[in-house]
Amino acid sequence: MASVSQFNADLELQHIYLEVYAERYHHLKSFIEAYYCFTHGAVTKHDKPDWEAIFDTGIRTTQSQGVVDRKLLVRDMLVPFSVLVGMMKAMVRDDDLTIEGLRQLLDEKLKYVVLTRIEHSILDKQGLKDAMPASFYQTNSHYYQRNTARYDVAGITLVK
Repeated sequence: MASVSQFNADLELQHIYLEVYAERYHHLKSFIEAYYCFTHGAVTKHDKPDWEAIFDTGIRTTQSQGVVDRKLLVRDMLVPFSVLVGMMKAMVRDDDLTIEGLRQLLDEKLKYVVLTRIEHSILDKQGLKDAMPASFYQTNSHYYQRNTARYDVAGITLVK
């Protein structure tokens, strides 16, 4: 029997599928965050998504590693939300949208990074706060489709 978290993750995935299929993207972020929480065990004792627990489950930058004061930290999607939505729109456009395809996309691209506010401002100054660098889309680039491209370009190191 599947766990409650797996059941809830599957339910969120179906919500995402329905919203994307209907080309309604305005509520998608909350469904995507809930999907992440359920698939990564970031839940409350009542099996609800725990947004704060993302600080415990996310990939850390080397700069944020020793920081315990959450006011000094930011949680950020590894691949920005707008880029994920663009990938989903392409699936709809190409008539390639399936629940399993969405699951695969989210499992590959949906990760959170915990970084310092200073690092977050570096991303912002380089125009990478909500976007991937152009090299992410260029097939001949070292950064082509690399999830970490914007951090690599900005000189922000992730802990392995």
